[in-house]
This record gives sequence, structure tokens and C-alpha cells, in this order.
Amino acid sequence: MERIRIFSVIAASGVGGAEQVFSTLLQGLDPGRFEVTVACHGQGVMFDTYRRDATRVFSLDLVDLRRLSTVTRLAGMMRESRCDIVHTHLWTADVLGGLAARLAGVRRVVSSVAGAYFLPIDVTGGKRVRRQAFSCVFRSIYWGCDRVIAPSQYVADDLSARSGIRVPRGRISVIQNGVDVHEVERQERHVACGSSERWGSGSPVVAVVANFFPIKGHRYLIRAIPQVVRVYPRVRFVLAGDGESRASAELLAKQLGVADRVTFTGEIRDSLELMKRSDLVVVPSISEGLPITLIEAMALGRAVVATDVGGIPEVVEDGVTARIVPPRNPAALAGAMLELLKAPQRSRRLGEAGQAVARQRFSANRMVGMTEELYLELHGG
Repeated sequence: MERIRIFSVIAASGVGGAEQVFSTLLQGLDPGRFEVTVACHGQGVMFDTYRRDATRVFSLDLVDLRRLSTVTRLAGMMRESRCDIVHTHLWTADVLGGLAARLAGVRRVVSSVAGAYFLPIDVTGGKRVRRQAFSCVFRSIYWGCDRVIAPSQYVADDLSARSGIRVPRGRISVIQNGVDVHEVERQERHVACGSSERWGSGSPVVAVVANFFPIKGHRYLIRAIPQVVRVYPRVRFVLAGDGESRASAELLAKQLGVADRVTFTGEIRDSLELMKRSDLVVVPSISEGLPITLIEAMALGRAVVATDVGGIPEVVEDGVTARIVPPRNPAALAGAMLELLKAPQRSRRLGEAGQAVARQRFSANRMVGMTEELYLELHGG
């Protein structure tokens, strides 16, 4: 049987949730049925991972929308690959890749939407005005797509119901993010004989794995730290990731007098190891589609504190598989963290319950299988 040729366009190659989900999909697709060519932005730490599992990988600027030459270059690559389906990931790739697909005459176009893009929250002035304008019109790019993949029902509802241009519900497929359970199990065996000193001394250890953007809520987590430090003076908070709001987060930690209890690691590839070595994983976001970090932490059996936003309530149940708190509430974050740190047996029960849910409902095999079915449906139709 002739393989279906997929041309994937992703506007990132660093360490992030979208990159991890894409890499998991690439690794899981059946090579006997699908041939994948990738165009990604830059040559970050995930570039070689993409190369391992794709037929070919091209690197180019997929962030600057003013580069019209990018569209023509992509279209040329698509024609050369003779692709049957173009699949885009992240907003600028949706724009550039979608235009290139139409220019190249590709029959089918799919886009994966990671979250509720351009929500006008926690921004002011000109940034807020621009965000509101984009929020009203950005979904027009999905009118050129045959199918839009949402990682949660929350994102699907946002696409079809938020004011502005709305995506028809019949064009949206919900495919929840999945984790590679085999990689999680390998990480568990590896961590059993290692050391965690590289992230600084202290106990207990609380991990946050998220790139530094305002929507990730780091500032609320940092404002909660003094309350935790008063009870656990030796606590160590490890914040893994990089981004535009990292400098302001580091400054806030200094201003609150807790900088010596916080490690800012920058971009790391071994986030699974960090979470496995932690006593607690926190997801303090103010908006999320379906955070892969949450699912990974659950699959590792870690106790989790997360905010009641986006697709998170679709994954966990408060007091059963995690502790859920309101967003933008440092006091609630601190209270939930202390509650679990003081009760290790309860934390262990939450972690075990979360692990069962993650491995049953959010496996990579399930995510890949549903995506393969979608490809086959579009190719056959």
C-alpha cells in the first residue's frame, strides 16, 4: 500500500508542550502507512528529535509573518514532497503553512490548536488592544482547513463560540494530548539510581515545568512561596523553562526575599526526571488548552496542584487525582501545596490515582491512533 505523505509545519523546535506533543506524534506514526516531512522554526534542542523520526526536516523562519518569501519556499517544499496532507502546529505555522498549502495545491489541510489563542487577559495598553483585535479575527485562518484538532473540549468550545469569526463545530476534532508511557517507565527506572543535586539543595522539592509567559501564572506561584517557606524553610522550588517573563519572575523572587529557595533552570530536556525527583508538581496557569506537563506528572505518579482553568478540569478531579485551586490566587496555591506536603500519604494516594487515569486515558497510542484515523479519513475523502 502506498504511504500517505504528510507535510508537518511547526513554528518551534525548542522545549515546550506543543513541541513535545508533536514529537510524540512523529515517533508514534506507523512508518509503513505514513511518510512525514517536517518544516520547523529554527534548530532548537528538538530539531534532532524531529530528524530522528521524519523522512526530512527543513529549518526556516516560521515566526515572522512579514516574510512572504517563507510562503513560497514552503509551497515549493510541499510540491517537492508531493504531500497528500499538510498538518500545521502553532499559530504562525497555521498562517504560513495554510497559505503555502493552498498555493501548492495540497488537497487536505489540518491544523492543531494548542490553546485559546489571543485571550486578552493580564495585558494592558497597546498589547491588550492588539490582543483583542487578533482575538476577533485569528480564526479566519481555520476556514481554509479541512479539519481543526483541539486538545480539549474547552479549546473546541472556544474555537466555535468565542466572539468573532467562529469555526464550524463539524470541522473540529477533539484529540487529547498523550504521553509515551514507555518513556515514563524508562525515566522511573533511570531516576531510581541518580542524584537531584543539580537543581540545588533543599527539601521538599516543588517543580514547575512551563515556559515563562504571563499566561503560565509564574508570578502567582512565586507570590505563594513565602507562605510555604515559613513552614518549610529548606523547601526548593525548581522552575524549568525560559521565555519573555522569566526576568520579571526572577526579580519578583528577589523582591519577596525567596530567591535563595528558587532555582530557575532555563530550558531543559529532562523535565520528566525533574518531576520524578519532586515531591510536588504545580501548574499555576491562568489559561491552558491541555497541558502536557500535567499529564506527564500524573503518569509519573506525582502529586499535582493545578488551577481550575481551560482543559485542566477535563483531566483531573479535585481531591481525587489532584488538588485544584482558583487561578490568580497565591493564597490558595500556598494552602494546597502545604496541605499535600504535610500529608505525604494523601499525596501518594492522589499520585497513584492520577497515574492510573493518565496511563489509561492519555496514552500516546491513543493520541496517535486517533490522528492516524483522521489522516486516513481525510485522504480517503
